[in-house]
Amino acid sequence: MSPAAPLLLAMLVTGLAGSLGHCLGMCGPLVLLVGARFPHRGLAAAPDHLLYHGGRIGVYALLGLAAGGLGALAQGVFRQAYAPALISLVLGVLVIVAGLLYLGWLRAPLAQRLGGWWQAVVKRGLRLPGSSGIVLLGALNGLLPCGLVYSAMLLAAATGSAWGGVLGMVIFGLGTLPALMLFGVGAGVASVPLRRALAKISGLFVILVGVQLLLRGAAGLGLVAHLMLPGKVMFW
Repeated sequence: MSPAAPLLLAMLVTGLAGSLGHCLGMCGPLVLLVGARFPHRGLAAAPDHLLYHGGRIGVYALLGLAAGGLGALAQGVFRQAYAPALISLVLGVLVIVAGLLYLGWLRAPLAQRLGGWWQAVVKRGLRLPGSSGIVLLGALNGLLPCGLVYSAMLLAAATGSAWGGVLGMVIFGLGTLPALMLFGVGAGVASVPLRRALAKISGLFVILVGVQLLLRGAAGLGLVAHLMLPGKVMFW
């Protein structure tokens, strides 16, 4: 089994937990705003919502292609014996920092200021009619400045493969889909306390994955022993 399997599983869990905790609060209002322009309501609008989220996940796939490609490039350029371990250490630190930013335990005021362009583009996208406007708004949702997405991109880079990055980001996007679909069609909404709890769980999970990458890098340097799971899956 591929050594990237634990990372892909981590991206799925991050998407599932993060969607209920973080995405409903951050993307939920946008989903409702976009849904107001759909010609149907309730379950009849499900195809429109799928089109919208298809645009969002499509952007995630492109982001995964770029992140995974950069991860593969880094491993290709630095072919020395300890280079993969060092790259894993660096990514581990970055993933932990991303998790801390996501939880609000660190601040990134510059990133918040740079997000202003997104709001301006969304206002223009809301004026576009038909399916093209729905897909565009979904794609813009995929570009929404979001700490959870940035964390997933770092995990995509850690796969060390462009296509691994694509697969990981698509899996992450599919993990966010059920909660946002249910929210959009009005079949159910998680309570605010539950969302807050799940948001914290998702952020802590991201940090734990960063620790896993750190341990994998340390094992590559011979500082600790590798941990192998059943099925010859390297956990770190």
